[in-house]
Amino acid sequence: MPLLLLLHQAAAALATHAYCRRAAFRVAALLPASLLLPASAAGEVERLRSADGLIRELKSQWSDLTIDCRYGEMRRELLSAENKERLLAEASSTSKSGTTVTVCKSSGVQVRKVLGTTAESSLSRMGALLERPALLQRVPEDSLEAYQAASEQLQQALAAADGAAYLAGNDYSAQTTFRRGESTDTPNLDAAFQSVSEAQQALARILEIVQAGG
Repeated sequence: MPLLLLLHQAAAALATHAYCRRAAFRVAALLPASLLLPASAAGEVERLRSADGLIRELKSQWSDLTIDCRYGEMRRELLSAENKERLLAEASSTSKSGTTVTVCKSSGVQVRKVLGTTAESSLSRMGALLERPALLQRVPEDSLEAYQAASEQLQQALAAADGAAYLAGNDYSAQTTFRRGESTDTPNLDAAFQSVSEAQQALARILEIVQAGG
């Protein structure tokens, strides 16, 4: 294809990017490497792998990251009338282990940090990474549509996971303490986990495409 035509297509795609994103993906992938920024896609692919590893770690450590056990409450049995003397004795002690018990609350704070919303991570600014020309060069022409679909699915899933993790602060278990090991109702955290799993699937598809084209 003549170079002038390629440049014309690139300019047209960039001018209508907001309306025709798929066209921009296709043109960037077709441009010869000499017209792209002089950078290798190795760094971009490595970051995608790092993001994949981070999602796997997030899922494997989900319980530890979403249960905060830094709270304490008075032992309920000490509040009964027959334990009044024991309560007074424990209250005068320098150690509070006899009067308090460790309890927990659910939280999506750490999940949002891992997702790169409230802290920097491999998942931060994923949309910009997926559109880098050097990375698009690795996408085979017959896989452009699949790459675009997986990219959109990944970004939507990450946004949904972050939104659900934020709303997890409204879950009953985030407002009311419970003892470690007790069953809890965490609908928003459950939704966040599901979205994280969907993001993992989309990212796996993206890695499959770019590694096949490299």
